[in-house]
Amino acid sequence: MKKIDVNGVSLWHFEILAKESGVKHFVSDRRSVAAGKEFTLSYSSSPDKLEIQNNRSLLARAMGVEEMRLYFPSQVHKTNIVNVAARTMQSELQETDALITNEKGVCIAVMSADCVPILLYDRKNNAVAAIHSGWRGTVARILEKTLNEMKLKFGTQGEDLIACIGPSVCQDSYEVGEEVMQEVTNAFGKEAGLLIPQQNNKAKLDLWKANELQLREFGVRPSAIEISDLCTVKNNNSFFSARKGDTGRFAAGIMLK
Repeated sequence: MKKIDVNGVSLWHFEILAKESGVKHFVSDRRSVAAGKEFTLSYSSSPDKLEIQNNRSLLARAMGVEEMRLYFPSQVHKTNIVNVAARTMQSELQETDALITNEKGVCIAVMSADCVPILLYDRKNNAVAAIHSGWRGTVARILEKTLNEMKLKFGTQGEDLIACIGPSVCQDSYEVGEEVMQEVTNAFGKEAGLLIPQQNNKAKLDLWKANELQLREFGVRPSAIEISDLCTVKNNNSFFSARKGDTGRFAAGIMLK
């Protein structure tokens, strides 16, 4: 990934998506605007609602869309998926953790602060997706479900896709307990190699690999998968991290030109 300036807003780009002329995308930085202000995009993260509205306006301007065409779901770590259109109301995005669309000029985005944000681009059928996948979403295979929904709605096949796994907690920084370990084993099996055992019946979990496995199972080519390798805990100066005590949220989004 590389950091760039877009209309005065500092954003991150995935290298493989940046090469595609059919889409625009972004991952926001917590210091996307002038020094001294946090660029948080969640209304629940700050008592200053005007500040959040202003941040979203700045982001919409950087993406070249009206603010009303910048869609954020109300995330709850479940597997609800919404197909977004220009007429979609915000009330339709409650309890939703993945958005898909094949409409141009509609920017779909998810927020994060350690959970995995994932962006998908179907180059053949002109469709995109933005997915929020924490450990609950990962073991519930929200990515797999989104891929299947894109196949149903748009005809998406694995070989058509570019997939990007954004900044999030890395395995080295993510120790989990027995409950999560069991859920991971139930979802992916013991042989998936997602857990590194630690003391006190704990383990370190690799969410990046768990989501990459879902992409590979769907037939996405390894060369079409980009993992940011940016840990939100280790790169806390650029990205919010709930494990570090942050209340702010950064975002990852994509749109068809």
